Amino acid sequence: MIKLNFNLETMNKFRIVFFPFAFVYLVITNFRNLLYDLNFLKSYSFNRKIIGVGNLSMGGTGKTPFVELLIKKYSTRFNIALVSRGYKRKTSGFYKADNNSSPDLIGDESFQIFKKFNNIIVAVDKNRANAISRIQNEEKKTNLFILDDSFQHRKVKPDLNILLTTYNNPIYDDCIFPVGNLRESKKSLNRADIVIVTKTPPTIKNKKKIQIQNKLKINDHQNIFFTSINYGNILKGDTSYKINDIKNEKILIVSGIANSRSFVDFFSSNNIDFKHIKFSDHYNYTQEDINEIESDNDNLIITTEKDFQKIQFLERKNKWSYLEIETKFIGGEQKFESLLQQSFIM
Repeated sequence: MIKLNFNLETMNKFRIVFFPFAFVYLVITNFRNLLYDLNFLKSYSFNRKIIGVGNLSMGGTGKTPFVELLIKKYSTRFNIALVSRGYKRKTSGFYKADNNSSPDLIGDESFQIFKKFNNIIVAVDKNRANAISRIQNEEKKTNLFILDDSFQHRKVKPDLNILLTTYNNPIYDDCIFPVGNLRESKKSLNRADIVIVTKTPPTIKNKKKIQIQNKLKINDHQNIFFTSINYGNILKGDTSYKINDIKNEKILIVSGIANSRSFVDFFSSNNIDFKHIKFSDHYNYTQEDINEIESDNDNLIITTEKDFQKIQFLERKNKWSYLEIETKFIGGEQKFESLLQQSFIM
């Protein structure tokens, strides 16, 4: 069963054909950034502190687990509001999450965060400036905004701009869309205050870190950190398992994320026998999809945490589980917190 659809992965075979379009795209995005740099397009500041988290690549950099890390660190000290676009939701305009929310209403990533953290506000709006204004008026105690996937949303000026890139697919090895996966020029990295290299092997040597830092051309005003992806040993969902309890089982894994490499590698590294069904990023599962996946399949089905947010609303005869994912710093965590304190938190 193959459900890749026409996405970035299938486009890789045709990149060279799109070179003229990439040039046009680069000119447009550079011109837009120039208009903001020259203040012909206005960036708004607010009297609340704002952290922006984003990337130059089209998905798969680990934004959601990094945003969750920030929430875990600071939601006990600050009244946080997470503002996202709500990618692939079926609503429009401003929408604040409540007990009636679903992935269709606020997007799968926003819904995942809303379900995990009951002490923050989660809202979606394509216009983040509008969302911040509304939340300031309606939730006056909010004193820290985290903007998810906001690097290209220059209408809001964050107090701290955090840019993510991955260890295996760094910015310097990529090209502008549609030849590559970059949303804008590599030079836009200069707008970041902090650069995070995600999905880094925990055993990385300092020499390799320095090489990556040099290739990224980190400037004096910027700081770079390295993080890794960590999967827990407990499967959650319709039922709970320990990883050690399923090592002799045949497993079916299902993913609809931009980059499933670390997800797949987790099962391989644990010597688990599995088959993999891969969907496109942010895939909207249907009942027909679930029925087809489950047909003639008695294996344990494991999916990603993001995918389970949508799958849980569909009828299932099998027990579906998911792996929780979290980001961990590979050294430098205290320096990271110190930078945030120096920037605005103290």
